[in-house]
Amino acid sequence: MKMKKVFLVLVFSISGLAAGAQCSEYKWPADQMKAQKYVDEYKAALAEQNYKGALSGLQWMLVNVPQWHSDLYVAALDTYDKLAEQELDPAIKQKYIDTLMVIYDQRIRSCGDEVNVINRKAMTAFKFNKANKNKQAETLAIFDKTVEVSGNNLFDQNLIPYMDVIKGSIDTKSLNEDQVAQRYTKLMDIIDAKAKKSASQNKSGEVEKYKKVTAIIDAKLARTIKINCAFSKKVFEPRFQANKNDLVTAKQIFHVGLEENCTDSPVWLEAAEALYKHTPDFGTTKALCSKYIELKSFDKAEPLIAVVHTKAATPAEKAWVDILKGDVEFQKGNKAGARDLYKKALVTDATSKEAYEHLGDLYVSSATECTKTPGSAEEKLVYIAAFQFYKHCGNREKMEETLAKYPTHDDLTKAGWKAGDNKKIACWIDEEVVVKAKAQ
Repeated sequence: MKMKKVFLVLVFSISGLAAGAQCSEYKWPADQMKAQKYVDEYKAALAEQNYKGALSGLQWMLVNVPQWHSDLYVAALDTYDKLAEQELDPAIKQKYIDTLMVIYDQRIRSCGDEVNVINRKAMTAFKFNKANKNKQAETLAIFDKTVEVSGNNLFDQNLIPYMDVIKGSIDTKSLNEDQVAQRYTKLMDIIDAKAKKSASQNKSGEVEKYKKVTAIIDAKLARTIKINCAFSKKVFEPRFQANKNDLVTAKQIFHVGLEENCTDSPVWLEAAEALYKHTPDFGTTKALCSKYIELKSFDKAEPLIAVVHTKAATPAEKAWVDILKGDVEFQKGNKAGARDLYKKALVTDATSKEAYEHLGDLYVSSATECTKTPGSAEEKLVYIAAFQFYKHCGNREKMEETLAKYPTHDDLTKAGWKAGDNKKIACWIDEEVVVKAKAQ
């Protein structure tokens, strides 16, 4: 009951305070002797680490002389922090924590210095309430306010915790993905500003620190929500368009595009080009080259094939040289030449799943070219051949797609064929396959 009373008194006392003063000079009340007695009382208790014994003196000063000096708040916050750490009863512990939050607010109202104090409030809220789901919304509100007040002066100690609080809030369904995106973008803007300031001051160690912080936050983001094409378009692409030198965001766009199969965005291409210009490693060069081939920008693609050749270190990587060359021929309409190059890639790396998959795609693309009768069993022979390539590379989705296009028993009857016959695919493919019927 006493703790509850003190908590309410502190809340009530805030309303009548004026902000602005820094409390850097001692301001004694009219009855200085009485106030001095309470100051001496709490200081003596703290000297003996008797934190409960210091409460009455601190409480009297906070209620009656809130603008006495910043020393009062340093002592009060330290006292309630220690009491909260040591308390085993959850209910009493939470009262101490709640009172801490009130004292931070009272210090801001009494003494100003809002950016410094509210950042420390956020640190304390995270320390004590990060695992308390009942305080999740309150903790998020404290961090949101801290970011709003601090801007680019947000304490470094609060960068990663803010992302943790955001993650906790979506885990408890307090935030949706759009709200996460808004907060993440704001947080990244702050980190970018800090990194740029450090770079302008030639503080390379600080710049590296912010890169590591960004990597940690991005990893937490990936565990918080599904980073898909829509999220990339909404969050990453605008950030990159605002700063084409932002290679961290370029890398995010690049990887999401490859993993989620959304490289059609012009911004993805710009991001890939930015990464290639800065770090022309094998993976980036290969992906960019593939995109150029897809766009039929052969004048840009063919020089990159030579770069891929110089970067390739393993048989798997070296096989990609011929796969890319095969893709060029495929796009130019030289399908027989493309097949030869894909098979050449398999000589370099017999386990190349990509070479087998590209062969399968090549054959499937030729279905209408290899028959005079659309929809006939003859046309569907290419799917039987393509299935074997997809089977080699383990692509179950494409295996099922080709199986679904096998000739039916009716198709075979119309053609005068039966399952098990050997039939040649009549076109540039010029190969025999064993006839199989679609499962009924």
